[in-house]
Amino acid sequence: MINLGHGANVDDMALKYNKDPKDILDFSANINPYRIEGLETHILEGLSKSYNYPDINYTELKGNIASYLGCPPECIIPGNGATEIMYLLMKCIKGPLAIISPTFSEYERSARLNNIDIVDFYLDKQNAFSIDITQIKQRLDEFESLFICNPNNPTGKVQDIKEVLELLATHNKQLIVDETFIEFVEDEQKYSLLKYVRDYPNLIIIKAVTKFFGLPGIRLGYGVTSNQNLLSQMSVYKEPWTVNCFAQVLANHLFKAKDYIVNTKAYFKKERERVLQVLSESKHFTVYQTDANFVLIELKNSTANVLKQRLFKAHDLLIRDCSNFKGLDEHFIRIAIRKPEENDLLISKLKDESL
Repeated sequence: MINLGHGANVDDMALKYNKDPKDILDFSANINPYRIEGLETHILEGLSKSYNYPDINYTELKGNIASYLGCPPECIIPGNGATEIMYLLMKCIKGPLAIISPTFSEYERSARLNNIDIVDFYLDKQNAFSIDITQIKQRLDEFESLFICNPNNPTGKVQDIKEVLELLATHNKQLIVDETFIEFVEDEQKYSLLKYVRDYPNLIIIKAVTKFFGLPGIRLGYGVTSNQNLLSQMSVYKEPWTVNCFAQVLANHLFKAKDYIVNTKAYFKKERERVLQVLSESKHFTVYQTDANFVLIELKNSTANVLKQRLFKAHDLLIRDCSNFKGLDEHFIRIAIRKPEENDLLISKLKDESL
């Protein structure tokens, strides 16, 4: 089996150290630990639908997503997680593709599998991992499409990229934005580019229920663009029935769970601030500001792999070793923000360890 180098490798680590996966607290995957009310009932509803094929046209599903986002259903293409949308997109866009790293590795992998050349841009930690639009302007001739994760994984920083969108539109270049973590951002409407979808056909946004709604196993993602030609091309390559009946049924409830959405935003705003404050008191690592549900940390006296193994073996805690992210080295880790008592446990062990 190919090691794709992602987080959430609980089963592999548990097997390696002869532990029960159920005993592990997983801080390596950036998943909301809270769920909507009535989830089990909705799952059973999905089970009752599993005796038939899902709607191949995703009519109701598109309608639910459209109502949630405030955009027309014809601008939406559902997929088996954000990953399917990403891989479909790479079959249709023009290269070379510029990717701003450190970021999610599947952007590059999906591009290379479709023979698209990669142009590397790097975020500078000395500049708080901020996007340098001047550099993008200077290198416009090097690429035809640009991929940005906003807020970015693993840095957690959200940025106003409207100027980037306008710049690329002026030069007839594609902008792909992964907004998988945007719901965690306090001022989501300010930073999300969804409001510009109708006016900028060079824009496509990728989203999913994986992170904010805490349902990675459901595999429901979607792309949003007003570029009907691009959507048609993606549909040509799309396999039928990739979104199952459980995901389609859950979409009837997830996007309408207003109390859950409001409460989740409020929780992560408060807990994110608290975790950052406590972590920043340590002399053993540098903590980078985040707008998402995870924190990037640079260790001063240890390597990520050593700390990861030590925390797992001694305390059943799994963190993300970020040394395989382009632009980061062996001293970077990422931790998810979970429930308060779980966060306190990890923080206490981080302080106990001689980092």
